[in-house]
Amino acid sequence: MPNQARTLDRTILLAEGDVLLRAPLAEYLRDCGFKVIEATSVEEAKQALVDRALAVSSVVASVQLAGDGFGISKWAKVHRPDVNVAISGTPRRAVEIVSHLCRSGDGAPSMAPQHLLRRVQQMQSTRKPPNVA
Repeated sequence: MPNQARTLDRTILLAEGDVLLRAPLAEYLRDCGFKVIEATSVEEAKQALVDRALAVSSVVASVQLAGDGFGISKWAKVHRPDVNVAISGTPRRAVEIVSHLCRSGDGAPSMAPQHLLRRVQQMQSTRKPPNVA
């Protein structure tokens, strides 16, 4: 039970619109002992940050997040200065951020960061291009 309380105190908001990146990053963070809240837009991220019951301590956000990824950082500085915000622009940077967070977590990641990046890149390479008319 003490481990559960520790996890609840270490909640990360993962704001990433690309499910092929967000899903493996969230799984990796959960393996490290974090509670992860997933958001696909700035509006969802703001809602999670406004809800103090969620006890978000850190945000990992994509610059390409729907609604302006940099905007969530600016908004958090004003409305939630107690929350650490890290912005990623590439899958490589996102993996660097979550692996850094994991080094301070309670659990052990299921794979090395380089394997996580390779997994993300493989998943993204299978994405079908949008139909062009």
